[in-house]
Amino acid sequence: MMKRACMKPPSCCVIVELEQGAFLGYRRAVLLDEIQNRGSLSQAAKAAKIHQEHALHLLTEMNVSFHTPLVYFQENSMETDSARLTETGKEMVRSYWNKFASAWTSITEERSKHY
Repeated sequence: MMKRACMKPPSCCVIVELEQGAFLGYRRAVLLDEIQNRGSLSQAAKAAKIHQEHALHLLTEMNVSFHTPLVYFQENSMETDSARLTETGKEMVRSYWNKFASAWTSITEERSKHY
């Protein structure tokens, strides 16, 4: 499996509608991966190179868009730093990377030849 969090985000964008009206793209998938790995909103945002406030906005948007929330915040409060993926969140991230991990690897390898 590739190391997504350390990768520079691709300049192209692949956003997938996983459910009607609910989208998941590269940065969101990386953020969800980091939530799963670290269990902390602030640590996940830092690893994904996203400002914490923006990360919280993205997570809130995803929780509302999908049929069930993707991220659970301890005590069901958005004010805590503790966060984890729900089963739906794990399923959506897995689905996204299964479809696109090889594409991101190819893009990153090609870009590294030119920079």
